[in-house]
Amino acid sequence: MLLGIIFSLLTLKASTSQVASVEQERQANILEDLDNKIDTFLNRVDLLPTSCYEALRGSQNSSIRTIHVPEYSGNPFEVACDQFRMGGGWTIILRRRDGSENFYREWNDYKHGFGNLKNEYFLGLDKLHAMTNYQQQELLIVMETPQGKQAYELYDNFRISSESNYYTLETVGTASGNAGDSLTQHMGMKFSTKDRKNDIDTKRHCAQYFTGAWWYKNCHESNLAGKYGDNTFGKGLVWGSFNGDTNSLRRATMMIRPKTN
Repeated sequence: MLLGIIFSLLTLKASTSQVASVEQERQANILEDLDNKIDTFLNRVDLLPTSCYEALRGSQNSSIRTIHVPEYSGNPFEVACDQFRMGGGWTIILRRRDGSENFYREWNDYKHGFGNLKNEYFLGLDKLHAMTNYQQQELLIVMETPQGKQAYELYDNFRISSESNYYTLETVGTASGNAGDSLTQHMGMKFSTKDRKNDIDTKRHCAQYFTGAWWYKNCHESNLAGKYGDNTFGKGLVWGSFNGDTNSLRRATMMIRPKTN
């Protein structure tokens, strides 16, 4: 009887060992399959365009595209592209046109981005930093007053720093266009939002005072993330050299494109 019990125990042990071996093999197969899927995903990511300029090459249509910027954590993201202005290939980073989106937001919103890619939105400072540091970018700003007057300003070297340096506007390069230069004065300034005062004004919190978010100094020559339709001095969509401080723009779009020459 004792020998029978011992035999049964040995049989159970062998069976358990076989089950464990099968389970280990199953888990190993799962991990291998997962590794293969990750490799496939990464290979596909590497094939994605890094900008609207690459995505729209040869295309005649503006659209929403998925791009991959290595500087941005390796994660692809969607962007709105403009293929019509000045040769096309522009990635839209800010768009204002009807007041449907609230731009008076906190730091975290501007860090990650917000809004509707098909309408009003802001791309996000993390993405903007990644794109402007991965490749030299030119910046195009187009605007329109409520009276229908249109203008643009082009900068040939736009770059911002990372969050650790408060997304400082490091350079804008040389300005050209018919709207006038209302951005160079902000160069070297940190980004400010209603909950993060990084301006150098000693009496005011510029983002709160002018109901926006920007690279405020003390305080601004431009305020394209201001309150839509507000004609109170400096609080609306302002590009000082074009529409002054009390005639909030009806439309404003900021877009970037890799500098190719």
